[in-house]
Amino acid sequence: MSKLARLFHNADDVVDAWREALRNRDVQTALDIWLDDDSITCVLPEGQRLTGHAEIRDGLERLLSKQPLFLEPIACINHTILGAAIYDTTEAVHLKADQIEAAFFLNITLVLLQDSQGWRIAHLHASHSTEDTFDAPTTLHGLH
Repeated sequence: MSKLARLFHNADDVVDAWREALRNRDVQTALDIWLDDDSITCVLPEGQRLTGHAEIRDGLERLLSKQPLFLEPIACINHTILGAAIYDTTEAVHLKADQIEAAFFLNITLVLLQDSQGWRIAHLHASHSTEDTFDAPTTLHGLH
């Protein structure tokens, strides 16, 4: 992790920074918001499990090599307790900034932990949604 990584005082800012890094195809910034720990994990939408900064870097470089990803949250439920936050979101994925219709939808679970460096991502699990369209949820649902 970069020694100049930004200190995030709340978990929402980390989630916003994650989306911005994907939008800008900025792999280094995306990595800087992950916990500085070898046990970090990421499951990509295709099911590939990545562990540690090196594997996550390689996965992000492959993911962003062709185009940026514009994630638009459709629904989000989050839970925060002492030093941990869990976000369960459904996101519309656009491949161009001016794209109106989503290319596809993802279900994303983010686990963030707070340490001396502020809030950071410890785990991300993304999977393709089986739904074509979404309505905002009317009741709480479990993590995927």
